[in-house]
Amino acid sequence: MILPYESRMERQPTLFDLFDGIRPMARAVDEHPSTVSTWKRVGRIPAEKQPHVLAVGFKLGLPITAEHVVFPLGRPHAAYADLPSPDARVFCDRQNASQRPEAAEPKI
Repeated sequence: MILPYESRMERQPTLFDLFDGIRPMARAVDEHPSTVSTWKRVGRIPAEKQPHVLAVGFKLGLPITAEHVVFPLGRPHAAYADLPSPDARVFCDRQNASQRPEAAEPKI
């Protein structure tokens, strides 16, 4: 019997799984469940909350790392690894007037 692709892949537990769900995590980090639910929905925990979440996880003895807090739903999919970095130069065929070489020359 061939298992579906999703069954063959071993899914890594998310940060929310490690806390046993949204409500238990909300209780542990002293946040409203809707706030924690939003973190899960958008896939990130605000930077100012990350140290607290990590400290609470350590205090509870959960096997979490800083990576779990930075990537609460797991690392981005490997298919996105070939995307250029955000600071990579982008070239396009069309240039607006301020981008044309003659615009860079001072007019006397």
